Amino acid sequence: MEADRIAVKPFAISLMGLIAVESGGALLPATCPGLPSMGVLLGLRMLEILLFFGIVSIWGDGLASVGLTQNLFRSGFVRGILWSLIFGIVAVCGFAILITAGISPLKLVHVNMPKAPLQIVAFFTAGTLIGPLAEEIFFRGILYGFLRRWGIMTAFVISNLMFVLMHPLAGSIPVPQIVGGIVFTLAYEIKGELMAPVTIHILGNTALFSLSLLA
Repeated sequence: MEADRIAVKPFAISLMGLIAVESGGALLPATCPGLPSMGVLLGLRMLEILLFFGIVSIWGDGLASVGLTQNLFRSGFVRGILWSLIFGIVAVCGFAILITAGISPLKLVHVNMPKAPLQIVAFFTAGTLIGPLAEEIFFRGILYGFLRRWGIMTAFVISNLMFVLMHPLAGSIPVPQIVGGIVFTLAYEIKGELMAPVTIHILGNTALFSLSLLA
């Protein structure tokens, strides 16, 4: 992909916008304690998507700068499906090896799920559809696209480190975030199609959440 897709201005505005939205979301439970947490999460991610779209459209080079155009949509979606199938096969083999070694793979990928049915629906909507799109637009399309001018390795390390740190950690090694970030970035770097990592992210989160729910 091109090494200078995102200029300084749209990157800086996107970063400030993300910080503002996330900070506002963190204050909502204290100011409006009656709001449903899953509904707030869903609303924040939708707001971030609209914010990023607006920023790259007004101050950047449009959606093409983050790899989202009509001619790239279909090919990126197909590549995402193929990558997901390959990644799924590798994950199953890895699970089998861990089980043989007496290690429970579900403990490594477990996600804390809400209990109420409506909250579960909202959690899946936010985590498997809206969230992956918002995260891929920023972490791959904007952040990685901005850092790419200083080389693949620099962009790769910094964007994935921020991706891991932006997810809540419960004292264990964030295996899904580390592995996912690597796969998403590689999928984006090869062709510059954002739909590829978005598709992988959606299917990966769906699998993780489904396993956690069943467990």
